[in-house]
Amino acid sequence: MLEPTAITACPIMQRSTLDNLLSDLGFETYQHLLNLFEQELIQLHLNLQTAVEQQQYQEINNVTHILKNTAALYGAERLSKSACLVYQIEIGQAFIPQTQQLIAILVETLNVFNVHIHSLVE
Repeated sequence: MLEPTAITACPIMQRSTLDNLLSDLGFETYQHLLNLFEQELIQLHLNLQTAVEQQQYQEINNVTHILKNTAALYGAERLSKSACLVYQIEIGQAFIPQTQQLIAILVETLNVFNVHIHSLVE
């Protein structure tokens, strides 16, 4: 299992992954998919916050499963690794604190990707 310190060493946005997506998909599709990724992160953020507040462990598990894979696809390495860590934690083993750290990383990732997405239109 990854240690939290190893997670913070991961980049928020893996530029090489995004460059590969752009090269493979073309600009319009790339931009469209990044917008969809941003919208998905916003929704997953809301779902995760609600699940933590209501201690809905299965919903936290569902969201982290989606996040770990989707974030990796878009080069959001720190978010993916953090989601993977929470996904592997057994309930009761610092589950909520690690999930709250994941939420903070999710917000940070959203901010970085938001800047990147808006730089594409300028």
